[in-house]
Amino acid sequence: MQNISQGRRPYYVTAAMVAAELNHTLASCKEINLTASNAQAASSRIGSAALGFKALTHYIDELAGYTKRAANEINQLAKEASKLATRTARTATALHYFHAARDKASTAAYAYSMAGAIETTEEHYAKLESDFNQVLSKMQVQLLDLKQNLRSANALASICRVEACRVDGRFQTIFVDVANKVDTVAAQIRERVDTAIRLFDSH
Repeated sequence: MQNISQGRRPYYVTAAMVAAELNHTLASCKEINLTASNAQAASSRIGSAALGFKALTHYIDELAGYTKRAANEINQLAKEASKLATRTARTATALHYFHAARDKASTAAYAYSMAGAIETTEEHYAKLESDFNQVLSKMQVQLLDLKQNLRSANALASICRVEACRVDGRFQTIFVDVANKVDTVAAQIRERVDTAIRLFDSH
């Protein structure tokens, strides 16, 4: 693992920044949910002419639900990674001082007494480092999965526009607005996810 506590930006800072980006996506998910609810209400008012569109609102809801769950899961991982990175950095500092003390006292009669503490600290550091890397790997995989799944938003928006053409002209604007909203919000979420991915790639 590299750059946990040194370099341009420590990993615990990156993890916190990722969490902040994903907090913004939760607000966007609420917008998608609200958009789906409005579309359902409009579909109900129009009746059978909007049945195709009404079915689409279910998928819009599913997309929002998935995105919210994924963002929450990644957010929790980011918080865990931040804590682990901080603990790992502190343990690395302690290990540095242990090694320095051992080297200075290498010829002293009591030098051997530090061996146990150093070994225990080294094992603890290795465990923290391993745990941190595992959490980091999970975060990166989930971010990429979320980005991949968000591509379905474009397809949903396109189908919404097709369905809008099938209803009375008075209601087309409502459904086109829904399609535009799905496109816009999904693009905002993708940008947040891309930013989070870039934060990791910058290390």
